[in-house]
Amino acid sequence: MTTEALYWYGSIFLWLFLTGIGIPPVPEEAGILYAAGVYALHPETWWPLAWAACGVGIVSADCVLYGVGRKFGPRLFEYRWVQKVLSTERRQRLEGRFHSHGMKLLVMARFLPPLRTGIFLIAGAARYSFVKFLTADLVYAVVGVGALFFGGSLVLDLVHRVGYRAIWFAVVPLVGYGLYRYYRYLKKREAGAAPPVSVLQDPAGGVPSGQPATDPAGAAAAMREAKTALQD
Repeated sequence: MTTEALYWYGSIFLWLFLTGIGIPPVPEEAGILYAAGVYALHPETWWPLAWAACGVGIVSADCVLYGVGRKFGPRLFEYRWVQKVLSTERRQRLEGRFHSHGMKLLVMARFLPPLRTGIFLIAGAARYSFVKFLTADLVYAVVGVGALFFGGSLVLDLVHRVGYRAIWFAVVPLVGYGLYRYYRYLKKREAGAAPPVSVLQDPAGGVPSGQPATDPAGAAAAMREAKTALQD
């Protein structure tokens, strides 16, 4: 193993670790694609080690966030900088789901960049099982990171085959739009659907206090209007 290869593995690990804890606030997917680029452009690197550097960097950052949450507990969320990352309303909503859907939330958070940091801090503060936390993280490090790593490698191979212009003008906008739509879909699922408005309620959302939900006096007029509409 050459010194240059060690440099590239180290740069991959640092990118994923630092962005994983939010310094700078860049999506970790960019770091995985960077690792794919390093492997594609530098023949001295070996793909298993580049892939492993991605996974170790991500898992290490997540464990640091979990440890911070476990050490400081609920009082961590009283700090203003934490509230900027995770609002009180969103935190309370997530906490209500965490103990019953912990593993699902940990997996879902991987695909929602705005939630990742908050979810891992909540996991530690709630003293969620570290074994389960680590298991969910390792599954993503193998499956999720692997899919993006090799997918990025295939895209870079396509760049060499058809040229950079085709990628910039076709593939990049298409992938960007697909990620945007997927992100919006997951955000909608996280927020949950709004409850339907009852057919007995007026557009304002309710029946005035002391008033009946229906108006029997208007039944005859409504019947005449219905007959007229059917005749037309």
